[in-house]
Amino acid sequence: MNLVKNQVEHVLHEGESVIECLSCSLVAHYCLAPQAGFFAATNKRLLFCGIQVSETNKEFVEEFEYRNIASLSEKRGITGKHIHLYYNQDLYKFQQIQGMNMFDFMVAVKEKMCLFSTSTKEHYPVR
Repeated sequence: MNLVKNQVEHVLHEGESVIECLSCSLVAHYCLAPQAGFFAATNKRLLFCGIQVSETNKEFVEEFEYRNIASLSEKRGITGKHIHLYYNQDLYKFQQIQGMNMFDFMVAVKEKMCLFSTSTKEHYPVR
């Protein structure tokens, strides 16, 4: 996990720390091919940092605020386990998950989703 943390550390905000992380590939509506990288749950948001393939490729970073995540689920497919994330009405698939504990990652993210959705409701009560 330290290797993965080192890969995403440069995009963290002040006071932000990595809780759990995975090595995987992202498949999204705007990607022509799966993007290999690191999926990290921090104390403030989810981050996906793509691995740069060459010097000409610019860094690929996708961030997901916990309060805007509609759902997060584990799916099983032909190629193994996947994570499906619905964020702002778009589907993001994380596949080819390797070498990390996906269960701990999912638990950590769902705890943060509950925490952020609860704190938002407490600040802005429904009338």
